[in-house]
Amino acid sequence: MRQKYHEEEKYYEEEKEIDLLDLVFMVIRRWKVIVLMIIPTAVFGFFFAMTRPSVYQADTTLIVSSGMQSVGLESSDIALNQKLVVTYSEIAKSRDILTRVISKYDLIESPAALGKRISVRPVKDTELIKLTYSCNDPKLAEAVTNELANEFIKKVGQVMKVRNVSVVEKAIEPKSSLPKGRGKILLVSIILGGMLGAGVALLIEFLHKKVRKSSDMEKILGVQMLGMIPEIEIANKGEESHES
Repeated sequence: MRQKYHEEEKYYEEEKEIDLLDLVFMVIRRWKVIVLMIIPTAVFGFFFAMTRPSVYQADTTLIVSSGMQSVGLESSDIALNQKLVVTYSEIAKSRDILTRVISKYDLIESPAALGKRISVRPVKDTELIKLTYSCNDPKLAEAVTNELANEFIKKVGQVMKVRNVSVVEKAIEPKSSLPKGRGKILLVSIILGGMLGAGVALLIEFLHKKVRKSSDMEKILGVQMLGMIPEIEIANKGEESHES
């Protein structure tokens, strides 16, 4: 019984190795298809990477205080301030604030689209929060970020009836754009092209099945193969008579 189990396990391992070899040989046979799929996707990725617009990001730092006057910052105070940060993050992206900013700078985008460009995140283990905004114009990024901060402070005063948010550091005009990641885009496009090419090659192999090895014949006939006849080249009649 144990011997039979080992034989079956060995058989499955051999089948797995054969399948992997079949996959390798399939890639070798259909390398032209794979290359033909990689080339257009790589060209498209290169074109997309080179034509991406520059994006500038400006950020301002705000401080959120719980109103407690203490020399040291206790862990309970930090936890309370972190909860306030989560609440204030939603206030900063409220439709009222976004609509006023859009109206002031004549932005051609909806409040929802503007909200996607805004990021409000806490600075770990502090009372500080970072408010960032990104767009294609560095001067506009600076102006909108500072205006968002001002409108945010006003809104908190109206809603929470407290003034415990203030600006620590105003946004300045960014000097350089965010990384465009052109190399990553090109690499991803090549990988996607290779995957697409491999899929097309597998589809071709599935639609055009051929008997390529003895195991294929065994699967079709359901019997074990006893031997193989090697390929013999037959010479021309003139050469055959000369040799005889």
